[in-house]
Amino acid sequence: MEKITLYYFLVNNNVTLARGENIKLLLEDAGLEHEYVRLRMGEDWSDRKVQIIEDGLYSGTLPYIEVGGKKFGRTIPIMRYISVKLGNKYHGANDEENQLLDSVADITDDWFESMKNAFWGSDEAKTKHVKDGTPKFLNIFERYYSAQEGPYILGEKISYSDFLVYHLLDDDKALNRLAEYPNLQKLVQSFVERPNIKKYLTTLSE
Repeated sequence: MEKITLYYFLVNNNVTLARGENIKLLLEDAGLEHEYVRLRMGEDWSDRKVQIIEDGLYSGTLPYIEVGGKKFGRTIPIMRYISVKLGNKYHGANDEENQLLDSVADITDDWFESMKNAFWGSDEAKTKHVKDGTPKFLNIFERYYSAQEGPYILGEKISYSDFLVYHLLDDDKALNRLAEYPNLQKLVQSFVERPNIKKYLTTLSE
């Protein structure tokens, strides 16, 4: 693929927080040439939003990517698009596997919304999410990952949905809450040892 430019907010001064990082992880894993442009709320975003709506991204939201002079929006559709352009590299082998990946991706949206509402909500909302919300989704995904011997949703092959689940574990500060979730532990252990991912994660700790 041509060089990809990824645009997303710098959320809470954290370079990995929220939706853009899903795409970033996939770009790193695939070894694709890319640039990551981080925007701050305020004048930079106000001007950019007007422009991207005029350019056809009518939702006026981030993240989006620009490649070959064209803009493509929304996190999960972007990841699917990149996978397709790479010969379905991060897709399943048949319609049934792809339906499974779609279902998992859809549930990650629910998880993200729950986490986001708690993040911007009251102390009571944060406490409730930690107590009830996070375990709810950990249990759901533990069941999904227990259905395969391999570490990923499709077994030995990684998919775009695995990136979504891993990053939500990280975003929701659940990586240290997996003692009772052995299959999610396998996912994390395998994911962080992928060569390009391992190299990228090392740069975050420097």
